[in-house]
Amino acid sequence: MNDNGMPHRRYPCSECPWQVKAELGKFPPERYERLRSTCRPDAAGIPPLPGSPMFGCHVGDPGTGEDLACAGWLAVEGHNHMGVRMAVIDGRLPMEALDRGDNSPELYESYEAMAEANGTSTREDVP
Repeated sequence: MNDNGMPHRRYPCSECPWQVKAELGKFPPERYERLRSTCRPDAAGIPPLPGSPMFGCHVGDPGTGEDLACAGWLAVEGHNHMGVRMAVIDGRLPMEALDRGDNSPELYESYEAMAEANGTSTREDVP
């Protein structure tokens, strides 16, 4: 939740797949493969651009269920998404949303580490 223009969670939820302690395999491998594009350039080498999908929190806003950007994703991979960078530059997302913070739970170091821990191949040539 926020009032800066870009809806986002401020802290990873208890089931956040970016948390090292989260239950493994909670989501199907296909979901991780689809979400790869929120973190990495496409086959042509183009990074996620403004307007590209973001890695959303599967819980959403605790009060309304509205879509929010995932706090774990923002802290680990948000800097790789041009839309996130633009939101920071435009003042719609506080720079702190990209920090892990002192009280943050332990998060995976990368999309690849998170996906592999959940039994998903991160190779680009896998359909």
